[in-house]
Amino acid sequence: MKQLVVFFLIGALAPVLGPVLSAQALPPDLVCDGSYHHRTFRHVVVPDGVRCVITSSRITGNVRTTGAPRVVSITDTHVGLNIHIRNVVERVTIGAAGCRVDPVAGRNLMVRNSRNVAICEMSIANNLVVRDNRGTLMVRDNKACNNLRVVRNHVRSMRVVRNSYAGNFSVARNSWVDRRIVGDNVKLHQNPAACRRRAG
Repeated sequence: MKQLVVFFLIGALAPVLGPVLSAQALPPDLVCDGSYHHRTFRHVVVPDGVRCVITSSRITGNVRTTGAPRVVSITDTHVGLNIHIRNVVERVTIGAAGCRVDPVAGRNLMVRNSRNVAICEMSIANNLVVRDNRGTLMVRDNKACNNLRVVRNHVRSMRVVRNSYAGNFSVARNSWVDRRIVGDNVKLHQNPAACRRRAG
């Protein structure tokens, strides 16, 4: 049975958690400046200059970056509301550890203005948008139930392969130095609403 890692990206606030969290849970709001595993949080902020690694956890609210973090890695983790990642200096990894399972993104997944971005094996109920990034870029084996856009990235190399989408597909206004591989991306034969029901 595939493990689901759900990334809900919508602007509302999360419901307040129950009065008691597990003994391992941190306070409801986390300023992420290290590695956290098997924990429960509410809203997570990733500040300037840090390495933030969250695995096998539960976040009921939002994840957002401020300033220019060094690393953001969110794997095998259910996020209840928004994930808004930008200005990461070294590396962004979103999905499942090793990209071996098929996580689900509840709404939108957006990565902007960052370096060395890898997004793989995600099922995304709305849009996947990757733009204005640098370094290396990999977007592979994802399913977007609406639009898939990889635009205005200026990278050393990029791979956009084996993705599927129900809306529009755009790989445009990118530049690269070593290589660009775009192939085997297919349009789904279902409308976005039907795709979302299957993704959920």
